[in-house]
Amino acid sequence: MHRSCTARGTAAAIALLIAGAAQAAGDDHNTTGLPSYPHDEHRKMDAVARQLPNGQHCTHYSSSTKDALASVIDWYKKALPNARTEDVNKDSLYGNYFKLEGVKLLVGNDIVNVYRTPDMHMPYVKKEDLNKTSIELFKCQDAPEPK
Repeated sequence: MHRSCTARGTAAAIALLIAGAAQAAGDDHNTTGLPSYPHDEHRKMDAVARQLPNGQHCTHYSSSTKDALASVIDWYKKALPNARTEDVNKDSLYGNYFKLEGVKLLVGNDIVNVYRTPDMHMPYVKKEDLNKTSIELFKCQDAPEPK
């Protein structure tokens, strides 16, 4: 009995190590083809495409940085010189619950959101996250539905 418990424990530990290595290798790698900000951290690449409220099917990569919002916006405007710039709150994916500070860059069907959460009381957001610039890249395969 002791031998089978040890074998199961070893197998579980190996499975956790393999899963951890796969997660570490996959979660932080931007596969959208859109540029990653050079100083980003807390990277997350969704495993599967998601459908946005406007009907687009997109792969999604998100990250954040301690760099100032204006610096990150300037970097993305240079990296995507043909992008159309809009207020991140226009047709927001996040609804009208709160106003974000930032921009939405549109390149064809693709979307790059660069924003900061305004300093306001939000119990579900950590205080240290309020001071970070958030970056979301949406690589979309189909056009949005006509309005």
